[in-house]
Amino acid sequence: MRNVLTQFEATAARLPEKRAIADQSESFTYGQLRDLARRVGAAIETGEKNRPVGVLAARDVRTPAFFLGALYSGNYYVPIDPDMPPEKKQAILDETGMTVILGTEENRVLLEPLRFDGIYLTPDMLPLQCAALPDGGDDDPLYMVYTSGSTGKPKGILKSHRAEISYIETCCEYFGLSEDEVIGNQTPFFFDASGKDLYMMIWLGCTLEILPTKLFSFPTELMEYMNERRVSFISWVPTAISIVAQLNPFSLVKPEYLKRVFFVGEVMPMKYLNKWRRALPEIQYVNLYGQSELAGVCCCFEVRGEWDDKAVLPMGKPLPNCRVYLLDGEAVVQEPGHIGELYIVSDALALEYFRDSEKTASSFLMKDFGEGTVRCFKTGDMAQYDGEGNLVFAARSDFQIKHMGRRIELGEIEAIATTLDEIKMCCCLYNPEKQWIYLFAELSDGYALSGQQLRSILRGKLTDYMLPRKVVILDRMPLNPNGKMDRQTLKAQM
Repeated sequence: MRNVLTQFEATAARLPEKRAIADQSESFTYGQLRDLARRVGAAIETGEKNRPVGVLAARDVRTPAFFLGALYSGNYYVPIDPDMPPEKKQAILDETGMTVILGTEENRVLLEPLRFDGIYLTPDMLPLQCAALPDGGDDDPLYMVYTSGSTGKPKGILKSHRAEISYIETCCEYFGLSEDEVIGNQTPFFFDASGKDLYMMIWLGCTLEILPTKLFSFPTELMEYMNERRVSFISWVPTAISIVAQLNPFSLVKPEYLKRVFFVGEVMPMKYLNKWRRALPEIQYVNLYGQSELAGVCCCFEVRGEWDDKAVLPMGKPLPNCRVYLLDGEAVVQEPGHIGELYIVSDALALEYFRDSEKTASSFLMKDFGEGTVRCFKTGDMAQYDGEGNLVFAARSDFQIKHMGRRIELGEIEAIATTLDEIKMCCCLYNPEKQWIYLFAELSDGYALSGQQLRSILRGKLTDYMLPRKVVILDRMPLNPNGKMDRQTLKAQM
C-alpha cells in the first residue's frame, strides 16, 4: 500500500545524490537523508506500532530526518516547539504518554524541568544499522500537530498518510510543480503549515532550503540569500510577506529565481501584496485557505489584474481533492451574497482530535449535502460566494461578539483598520468583562499618533457600535514563532 515512506523511498532511489534539504550550515542529499532517517528508525523502540514519538523540532536539517525516522520505526511523530513553556511541553507529554523524544544534544537541557522517564535520542546515539521499510497503509497516523486554538490550551490533531498524500499529490499536479522547484521554507517545523513544504519536497524530489529566521528582519539580505540558494517557490504566512514589503528591499535586490509566492494562515493585506506585485509583476501569487484539521489547504485564488490596496482577496475555489459547502441551518447555500457556515469534504481531513471523542464528534460529522452521506469537517468559518463562484470569507464564528445589542465581527474591524496608511498591522480583541473592544496597532514608519488620535481617525471609518473603546499603540506587534499575530500575549494586556 502507498504511504509517505514508500514515496520517499522511491524518490531517494531515483535521486540519491540530489540535494534534498539544507539550512545555513549543512545539507543532506536524498540518499543521506534516507540513511539517517533509517538509522533513527532503528534506534526507536516503543514496543508498539502507531505510537507517538516526540521531536524537539529545531530549525535545521536533522528535524525532517527525525520525522521520517519516527515513521521508519512504525510510529508517528509529534513536533514540539523547543521554546514552548515547560508547562505546555508537560501537558503534551502527559496527554500522549510518549516514551521516546528525538532532538539535539544541545536541547537535552529542555527536558530537565519535565517529568519524563522515557528515552531522549540524539544523532550521536544512533546505531549503524538501518530500519527496514515497515508495514503500514495510508490510513495509519502520519503526525500529530498541537495547536493552541482560541483557548490557549494545546489540542492534538492527528493526520494520516492518506490525508497528506491527497493534498500533496493534488497540489503538485494542480499548480504544475516539478522537481526543479527550490522551496524557501519560512514556517517552523513544529507548525502544521511546514508539512506543505516538507512533503512537497518528498513528493517531487525537489530541494527544500530552510531560510534563516533572522534574515526576515533584514529583507535585503534575505533576498540575497534566496538568490544564492536559487529559491523559486515560497509559501509563507502573510505577516512575513508584509514585513518584507514594509522594508522594501526590491529597489536594491530582487529575487532572481522566484516564480511562485503562496500565502496562507491569515488575511493578506493588499497594500503590502501590491508592493510585491508592482516590483515583481511576473510572479504567480496565490491566496490559500485551509484549516489545521485538514492536511494542506482546500481552496485557492490566484491574484491577477489590478487590485485596490483596500481590497480583500477571496478564498477562491476548492482544489480537486476537496468539496466545500455553505450551510444556512441545514440548507445548502449557493446564491452569491448569502452567508453560510463552511463545511469541507475531502480525503485530506484529519483523523481526529487526539483523545477527545466529544470534540471529534462535534466537528467531524457525517452529513448529506444532497449527494449522499459523507464525512465532513465543520469549520466554524462563515463565508459567501461572489459573482464568479469564489468563496469570500465573512467571519470566524469565535471572533463574533455581541456588543451594544449588535453582532460584530472583530475581523471586519481589523480589515478596515489595516487599510489606513497610518497602521502597519493591528489586532482587534474583546474583553467580555469590561465589554470593551480593544484595537492593538503598530504604526507605519513616519507616523507618531496617540491611541486617542488613531481612534478619532477610525471614527470616520467605523460605525459607532464597532468603534474600539481602547486603542493601544505598540512599538511592535507580538508575533508567535510562526510569524502570525500572538493574540494570547495581547489578551494579557486588556
